[in-house]
Amino acid sequence: MRTYLVLNCLLLLACSRNSTPIDSTQPPPAAAPANAPPAALPAAPTSAPGAAAPAAPPGAAPATGPARAGGLTWSAKAPLQARTPKSSMRAAEYGIEGDAQSELTVFYFGVGQGGAVEANVTRWLGQMTQPDGSDTAKQAKRDETKVNGIPVATVEAHGTFTGGMGMAAAASSGPIPNAIMLGAIATGPQGPVFFKLVGPAEAVDRARPAFDALVASLHAE
Repeated sequence: MRTYLVLNCLLLLACSRNSTPIDSTQPPPAAAPANAPPAALPAAPTSAPGAAAPAAPPGAAPATGPARAGGLTWSAKAPLQARTPKSSMRAAEYGIEGDAQSELTVFYFGVGQGGAVEANVTRWLGQMTQPDGSDTAKQAKRDETKVNGIPVATVEAHGTFTGGMGMAAAASSGPIPNAIMLGAIATGPQGPVFFKLVGPAEAVDRARPAFDALVASLHAE
């Protein structure tokens, strides 16, 4: 019995030494959760409503809509396709869907620049040769009219296109046999604007209604 009392006393003494009072007024510190996920990255900025769209990358095709030069505006439709001009001298440039050789170039050289209509038509016709060596100028179709009050001289010629200013594709790929040239020179408020479409006969004939519609769309600004 005496031994039992001694053991109980020793047990109570050990418990009192190992126990610590709990302060109910101080909450225990929160332990950091294991494997906590990383902080979220900031959201990517979004454009405000009405903000301008980013600029197109260099070399991209120009936006559709009316084009302008020399105080004139015009619009083009399929199968003509607007594209980035190959030269800074060109006011605009178009291809024909489904044909890599055809090209419609538009030139404007400034007020009072570019030369007379007759001199330019003569130069254009000199870029077309005939298989039999005859004079292209004698076979060409020419006309003068007014489009919305704008004087326009037109020309059409058939033959082999030998290249020249405004047709870089022909210079790199050689002459274009069985070609058609459609040209129009519009005398605008700020000087003449030159339109010349050249390519294989099949492609140009397919684009002829679009070329005629482009000329008919000419307006002074």
